[in-house]
Amino acid sequence: MKPPQWDRALRYLSVVRRLSESSTRTRSEVSAAAAELGCGVVHLYSLLGRYQTDPRLTSLLPRRRGPAPGASLLPAEVDAMIDDAIQSVYLTRQQPKVSDLVTEIRRLCRAAQLKPPGRKAVRARLRAKPQSEVIARRLGRKAARDRFSPAVGSLEPKWPLSLVQIDHTLVDVIIVDSVTRAPIRRPWLTLAIDVYSRCVVGFHLTLEPPSATSVALCITHAVLSKLPWLSERKIEAEWAMEGLIEHLHLDNAKEFHSEALRRGCEQYGIGIEYRPVRTPHYGGHIERLIGTMMGKVHLLPGTTFSNVSDKGDYDSEKNAAVTLDELERWLVHAITGVYHREVHRALGTTPLAAWERGISGDATSLGRGTPVAVPDPHRFLIDFLPIERRLIRREGISLHSVSYWSDVLRAWVGVPEKMIVRYDPRNLSRIHLLGPDGRYYDIPYRDLRRPPITLWEQRLAMKRMHEEGRSHVDESAIFRTIETMRKIADEAVTATKTIRRQQERRLRVIQGGRTDSSTALAANARVSEVEDGEQDNCTAQVRMLPFEEWS
Repeated sequence: MKPPQWDRALRYLSVVRRLSESSTRTRSEVSAAAAELGCGVVHLYSLLGRYQTDPRLTSLLPRRRGPAPGASLLPAEVDAMIDDAIQSVYLTRQQPKVSDLVTEIRRLCRAAQLKPPGRKAVRARLRAKPQSEVIARRLGRKAARDRFSPAVGSLEPKWPLSLVQIDHTLVDVIIVDSVTRAPIRRPWLTLAIDVYSRCVVGFHLTLEPPSATSVALCITHAVLSKLPWLSERKIEAEWAMEGLIEHLHLDNAKEFHSEALRRGCEQYGIGIEYRPVRTPHYGGHIERLIGTMMGKVHLLPGTTFSNVSDKGDYDSEKNAAVTLDELERWLVHAITGVYHREVHRALGTTPLAAWERGISGDATSLGRGTPVAVPDPHRFLIDFLPIERRLIRREGISLHSVSYWSDVLRAWVGVPEKMIVRYDPRNLSRIHLLGPDGRYYDIPYRDLRRPPITLWEQRLAMKRMHEEGRSHVDESAIFRTIETMRKIADEAVTATKTIRRQQERRLRVIQGGRTDSSTALAANARVSEVEDGEQDNCTAQVRMLPFEEWS
């Protein structure tokens, strides 16, 4: 459930942005906008100043002392009881009245010997529910679609980055690990296409199935400058597509409905449009791009082709020869050197020329100008990472059975409300706490001697300990188990595909997200040793290593 102040800032955003972008803004226009928003002119000028300094949605959030607007003053038990009653009584196809809901809540509170809430408090929580969810639960999904879904064809790309489609595909080629060159599996590719120019604005290649993290990394790759990314991988290519996206067009996969994606898009003013269910033609642009890229992949050794008849008696695993990093570099050249420079049949020109025309304009149309750049690239990625909510305790924050601490937490110890925590599944050595001031604070392990681990390692360790029948699982046991698993993987790298897959992810960690066959074996020797016990006051520096993705 979104806080009311977030909804209010979201309502202000379009008006403030319009005034901010107007070069001929007058006081009468500001007065009319203030009347439209129901606020004072002086307050609106204050919002304009804050937004021009920091053009993000959080700059419009209320800034005042005391409890946040809409904060609950009821006991947590009563709040939970109200929410449960709304879900089980009010949001049903029987469509009971609000008075029926209030009666049931009061009955439950008396049975639990709690003070019943007033009718006003119950109505406030009903108003906070998304109306689309309320209509869908009480009247059916069709009624919700008819009332809230956008009209078909209402979103037309006017220029580059006005509409971007994102989707995933399992790549039609088997990759090999960088040490033994033994086959592993087919990787997943997440692609983002600009519908106006048909340019590929970003992608993400990984061993793991689609997740909220792969979506975040693809969007980050699409929006930020590609120069540092290309330089880090020693790739010589021209890939000028960058800038904030105006609208995303997505299918209805679970990872596209995550809170992390929704809040990240709201933060930067990115609209989200979902395809109607069972209408694949609505995603035709990205589907055709995937087909084009898979057609090119079929030229690589180890391809699985698109169907059995094309494959014939070709042995994909026997012929596999490309590592994940080599496939990533190959894709960059296939996109920037071939696809962007070939004439697109629907455009009548190349995607690159269409992009440049949309940016700079030509004799017949005006261009959009330089796309809006992201002021803080690191913050942008964090704004799209997975979300959890945690209370701040004297011991710090506990997430995934691992403890985190920083002195900055002292100010919030004992605060009764849970705070937003974002984490990167590829590296759990630190998390990012969203403070009341709208800033993210990096919180490292409480015990700084712990090595960086991934979420997939943590979950495998937990599963292994439960299978061994351990009734008590603590943090030290998790790290000891992970270290044991790492040693087993190092010793049995050629045993099975699963082990090779784990080993490949480990090597990509040590090599900064990439592997190289000439140095991969030496890198194995640099695995950190885990020490037993806890350390509350440790002055050691956290050793940060980039981790390959896990969903």
